[in-house]
Amino acid sequence: MRLTRLLPCLALSSVLAAPDHTPQPQAPYISQAAVQNAFQILRSEYIRSKELNFEELNRAALTGLLQRLDLGASLVHRQDSQAPVVARGVLSEKLPGGIAYLRPQSFAPEEAASFQAKVRELTDSGLHSLILDLRSPAMPGDFETAAAMLEPFTPNGELLFKLKQVGREDSQLFISHTQAVWNHPILVLVDADTCNLGETLAAVLQKRRQALIIGSKTRGATVLYEKRTLDNFWEIRYARAEMLLDDETSLFGQGVKPDFPIDLPIESKRRLFPRENRPPLLDTLIEQPRPRYNEAALVARKNPELEEYIRRSSANSAADASASPRPPQVHDIVLQRAVDLFITRARFESTRLRWDNPGAEPPPTIRKAAREP
Repeated sequence: MRLTRLLPCLALSSVLAAPDHTPQPQAPYISQAAVQNAFQILRSEYIRSKELNFEELNRAALTGLLQRLDLGASLVHRQDSQAPVVARGVLSEKLPGGIAYLRPQSFAPEEAASFQAKVRELTDSGLHSLILDLRSPAMPGDFETAAAMLEPFTPNGELLFKLKQVGREDSQLFISHTQAVWNHPILVLVDADTCNLGETLAAVLQKRRQALIIGSKTRGATVLYEKRTLDNFWEIRYARAEMLLDDETSLFGQGVKPDFPIDLPIESKRRLFPRENRPPLLDTLIEQPRPRYNEAALVARKNPELEEYIRRSSANSAADASASPRPPQVHDIVLQRAVDLFITRARFESTRLRWDNPGAEPPPTIRKAAREP
């Protein structure tokens, strides 16, 4: 579904800053002869040249290669690769204003069926606006899951994306096999923690002009990773295949650029996406005002500011164990802006303003009274 009707509302938000497209200077090329000369000089004339043995040089070469490959390869501790990063499941809630909210947490294969079922439930409930939150810091997954999560939004038989593998001229095609369930506006939330499957969902919906992207730029890890065991402690994870859009566009190393960039502080992101004890969604959406001394408090002969100060002070003392300090409220400004944009769009459509109406009569003019001589 085209989202041209939503664009005027999005332009009203003054908090959305333009991205910085300033070109970065590139380092000059270093020839192979210069590299060999540098190794020879360091091994012979460096003050601790004895430490530069072949083992140390191999470690340095691997470290430099991994830094150069960036998202293409990395060393992973075997114990860390098996530990779950986030909780599993698909979060689904109804927000104020008739807005649906969906967030896959781990992008595990079993979440695909749950995701499709929840989209159907939201459609049957009569909601017409969807916020798809793809900011969960999940591990890289298989692209079959991404294709299954895209099917509720795409018609049957249409090409979603391709997967180009090393050593093969042909690409693996991912095609939708079901009819579209959701045909209403979508706002997609992304950031640098969005995994490869989340980036694929955002890129496909943006390319098809079915969604607008809000948040910060993604990393560009739109590849299929494979892991190989190196020893008892380490594994190497490297890009084996690359995701391409239907027009052969590659996003590897480029990322998905949001239509409206908004940055969420790192500390707020950690508190909003914990492994457990997730804060209620409405608490992160609605700001609670701080108690203040006003006219109502004056009539009631109370001082809310003083009472709040006493409560916090007593919570820090061992004598009052029942008064536990409340953690400061954390706000999801990205989600707040998305909800505001949908509410603004609904208000504009319901008002039916006539911008081109010049008016039946000219506005009255006020003449200054003439002074008497």
